[in-house]
Amino acid sequence: MVWQPNLLRFWREAQSCATFRFPAFLGALLVLGVAIRAMQNPMDPDSWWHVAVGERILQDGSFPETDTFSFTAAGTSWIAYEWLGEVLMASAAKMWGFRGHSFVLLLTSSLLFLLLYYYAYLRSRNWKAAFAACTVVLPLAGIFFTLRPQLLGYSLLVLTLICLERFRQGNERAIWALPFIFLVWVNTHGSFAFGLFVVGLYWTCGLVRFQWGGLSGEKWTDRQRLCLEISMLLSVAGLCVTPYGTRLAAYPFELALLQPANVANIVEWQPLTTNLSFGKFFVGLLLLYFLAQTVARQTYQLHELALLFFSVFSASLHRRFLIIFVIMFAPLLAALLARWFAPYDPAKDRPLLNGALVVAMLAALFWIFPSEGALQEQAANSYPQRAVQYLQDHPIEGSLWNEYGWGGYLIWARHPKHRVFIDGRADIYEYSGILSDYLRIDRLHPDALSLLRKYDIRASLVRRNSPLGTLLRTAPGWSPVYADKVSELLVFQVPAPALEIPSLAASPSKEFPASAALLPQSELRQAHFETVPN
Repeated sequence: MVWQPNLLRFWREAQSCATFRFPAFLGALLVLGVAIRAMQNPMDPDSWWHVAVGERILQDGSFPETDTFSFTAAGTSWIAYEWLGEVLMASAAKMWGFRGHSFVLLLTSSLLFLLLYYYAYLRSRNWKAAFAACTVVLPLAGIFFTLRPQLLGYSLLVLTLICLERFRQGNERAIWALPFIFLVWVNTHGSFAFGLFVVGLYWTCGLVRFQWGGLSGEKWTDRQRLCLEISMLLSVAGLCVTPYGTRLAAYPFELALLQPANVANIVEWQPLTTNLSFGKFFVGLLLLYFLAQTVARQTYQLHELALLFFSVFSASLHRRFLIIFVIMFAPLLAALLARWFAPYDPAKDRPLLNGALVVAMLAALFWIFPSEGALQEQAANSYPQRAVQYLQDHPIEGSLWNEYGWGGYLIWARHPKHRVFIDGRADIYEYSGILSDYLRIDRLHPDALSLLRKYDIRASLVRRNSPLGTLLRTAPGWSPVYADKVSELLVFQVPAPALEIPSLAASPSKEFPASAALLPQSELRQAHFETVPN
C-alpha cells in the first residue's frame, strides 16, 4: 500500500531528527520548569521604565542624552545604557501588550537555561548530569527571572563561556565569535564586564602548565594564545561600537566606583544573608557540594576553581550576583554528577515518545501562559494602577512624591504628562543628591517634612499604611484624598495667609492677645480656645 512507504520514511526521519532525541526532551522539560517559575514572579519595578525608554527610542528614532522622566533630576546627563534590551521589550509590549512582557520574560529565561544546559553538557559530556545540575540550581536562578535586560546579559555570559570551552577543547573557530558577542553585549547590559574578566582569566590560567594534587593547569599553544589575544583585542574594540561611543563601556566601572549610596542602600546590592530562603539554599548547596568532594575526589583545572571562588565571593558580597554563582557552579555540579549518571545512548532512544512529550509540554506552556486580564490584575495588586486612574480623573497641581519602587511604573503610565520624584535609575539620582534626600524622607529622618517642602511637594503617593503615610496624615496641611488596598494619595493644602485684624491689634484683650493678629485662622481659633476663661 502507498501509505506504508510514507509511514516508514516518516519513522526514519523521526529517528534521525535531533528535535525528538532525549537530550532535546530534557531541554524542553527544563524550559517548562523555567516557565512555571518565571510566571510566579511579579513584574519587576524596573521593568516599567525599561519599557518606557524603549518606547521613547522607537518613537523618537534617537537615543536619550538627558533625563526627561523626573522633575528632580531633569536635564541631568543620562544615557540608555541597556537600550538594545529595552527596544526588544518595548517592541513586544507594542505588539502584544502585557502578554508581550511575559513572552519576552519566558523567551529570555528559557534562553539562559538552555545555554546553561548546553554549557554544563560541554563540561561533563553527560546530558543527564547537565539536566540534573540545571534542575538543582533552578530555585536560585528563579529569583532573577524578571523582565529586565540583565537576562540577556547573563545569557551572553554563558555564550562566552561556551565559546571559550569549545576553543579550549580544540574548536578554533569558536573564539572568533567573541567580538560579535561583546558588540551586542555592551549595548544590552553592563554585565559585559564579567565577560572581560572571564576571558582574561582563561588567558591568564593558560600561560603555565602545572600539576599540584587535584589542581592542574594546561598551557595554551602559541597559536591558541595568539588567537585568544587577537580575539580579546577585537572584543575590547567592539565595546566602542555604541550610540554613545565609549560611555557605555565605562558605565559598570562608574557604578562600582562612583555610586556608594546606590550600592549601600538598594536591596539587590545588599550582601547575601541566611535570613533569606535563597541564602539558606545557597549555603546548603555549597556544603553538600564540598561534602561530595570528599567522596568523589573531583579534580579541577585552575580556571574552573578560580571561577568558582570568584562566583561565591561575588554572590556573598552582592545578592544580585547570585546568578553568577549559578552559571559557574552548574557545570561543576554536572561534572560531579556525571559519575552517577549513565551516558546518553542513542540506540535506546524513543524519538516518537520524546516528540509526543515535547508537544504535550508545549501545550502545557500554552495553557499556563497568563491572559492579558490576569496580567493586568497582577500589576494592579502590586502597583498603584487605580491611584493613577484617580490622578487622571482628578489632576493635582504641583509636584508628586512617589516611592522608589513605583517610579518606573509611573513613568510608564503617566509620562510625558507628569514627571516622577525618583525611579529605579539610581545613578542619576545619586549624582544629583536626590537619592540621599529620598532616603531621609522615606526613613522619616527629623528633616523629612522640610525636605518635602524643599522640593515643593504638593502630593504624595505611598503604600497603604506606610510609615511616611502615617506621618503625613498627622502632619499639618496634609490630608488623604484617595486610598485603596495598595496605595494612598495625600495632598498638601497650602496654609491660608495670615490675617490682619486691626481692631484686635489696637486693643489687646485677654481673649485675643496682640500676637494673635498675625496668626492663621486655625491658630486664631486655638488662641481663642486657650484664653477663654472657664
